[in-house]
Amino acid sequence: MKYDKPHLSYDQQLALMRDRGLAVADHPRAIQGLKRIGYYRLSGYTFPLRTLEENPQQAKGKQQKRGETFIEGASFEDAVALHDFDHRLRGILLDGLQQLEVGLRVKIGYTLGKRGALAHLDESELDPTAQNPHRRKRNKSRYEVWREEYDSLQEKAKNGKQEFVMHFTECYDDEVPIWAAVGFMTMGCLISLYNLLNKKDRRTIARSLGVKNSNVLVGWLNPLNILRNQCAHGNRVWNRPIPFQADKLNLEMLTNPALLRHLAISPKAPVDHRVYFHAATTAYLLRELTPDSTWPQDFVAVMRTFPSSVSEKFPLSPVASMGFIEGWEHEKLWKPAQNRIRHR
Repeated sequence: MKYDKPHLSYDQQLALMRDRGLAVADHPRAIQGLKRIGYYRLSGYTFPLRTLEENPQQAKGKQQKRGETFIEGASFEDAVALHDFDHRLRGILLDGLQQLEVGLRVKIGYTLGKRGALAHLDESELDPTAQNPHRRKRNKSRYEVWREEYDSLQEKAKNGKQEFVMHFTECYDDEVPIWAAVGFMTMGCLISLYNLLNKKDRRTIARSLGVKNSNVLVGWLNPLNILRNQCAHGNRVWNRPIPFQADKLNLEMLTNPALLRHLAISPKAPVDHRVYFHAATTAYLLRELTPDSTWPQDFVAVMRTFPSSVSEKFPLSPVASMGFIEGWEHEKLWKPAQNRIRHR
């Protein structure tokens, strides 16, 4: 089908939404909202405010489709409030995930650095499985695929005139020690390198983050990397599943299982591709990484800014749309750690 919808001015866009039943309290402010956010981007927040289509032939359990008209009481201001909340949600998630990313850099650089400054460039210092065929690029080994990404990132850092990279490449035969090289690796590159470490090193790092099994840690980190990128690029996070679903939670694999027990025993345990599961694993890892981290409490504070004007009218609360559990903020995970370091 050929796309034939015409371009609409801001006034025409607003008129279209009004014709479909969306209330607009302040026309000039709404126009400014469209100029700030954009009609298409805002549609991600107006979509849940649309009516559900009645379809008697629809299979049981299948999600109902939404029509073009809006639910009675839905307003342009509701959609903007959801958009602005999502902006705050992305900010706090990105803050926590960047802290985790830096912590992962430090741990990999420190642990692998014990084996040698250039251990990341020496396959003999990595796990033997690093030589196995890559699961997608079968003609190359896992290490070769990682090395291609690493070399590309190093070249970009050099071209970007990053001083620490230029120093090492100019003074030391184009080789950067692992404790410095982690500085230009993306989180995805770090996770791939972690997967190439030998079992002892993987276990050491995982246990330092409160996880007994390195595969469990990777199962958390992969979707967190996707979430991090979504936040960094300004994509919608509210009411949106993470495409990379984490493995089922196994409390026996945690050194501090009490913090995440509510994920396993709740009768309404969160679907682990929704935001709450990943926010909870982020909070868990940060508490293990930095016992005096205030991120869990900061996250709770942001979640409390969810627009009440929306949750009072529609089933769009964090519990209903993002996998949160009733009373989640009262769980130990989100409380200040008792052994928090006191700074003088």
